[in-house]
Amino acid sequence: MRKLLTLIAALAVAAAASAQTVEGSFVQTKTIKASGRSFVSKGNLTYTAPDQLSMIFSDPDGDYLIIDGPFLRSDLNGTAMDIDTSRNTQMRNLKNTLLNCIAGNVEKVAADNDADLVSKPKSGGGRTVTLTARKTAARGYSRIVIEYRPDGLMTYMLLEEFGGVSTEMKISNIKKH
Repeated sequence: MRKLLTLIAALAVAAAASAQTVEGSFVQTKTIKASGRSFVSKGNLTYTAPDQLSMIFSDPDGDYLIIDGPFLRSDLNGTAMDIDTSRNTQMRNLKNTLLNCIAGNVEKVAADNDADLVSKPKSGGGRTVTLTARKTAARGYSRIVIEYRPDGLMTYMLLEEFGGVSTEMKISNIKKH
């Protein structure tokens, strides 16, 4: 029994040690096409592979978006949510899209969003990935654009929704641990 517990503890430590963590600052601009209004927010992002994301906003102060396994928790503009994404398809798609874009799993993003994928190298290294929906839908993303540095870290993401809302995120001061 003691050997089994030691083995389990060693495996847990090895799994934790192999987890990749990425940290950075972000500036997010949400634009509503119908009104032309834009809302800018800023904060710090921490991603730990494979399924943890924390976006803590400094402007507006107090806002957050946290993904912890199947759970998505947020407080944006005073509206708090705590959702088990295993029971909510729409939020599960949002969660998976965010995590897979950050992780560089663009083929999975394309499959999940029924989208065509085009990846082009950027001058100076890195790549730009564009995903375009194959069909119009009531909800979801019509287009996703992601830019990666040569080391594979995401520096930019644009999510265009069918409903006319676009969210652009620029990430800087990126560090990988």
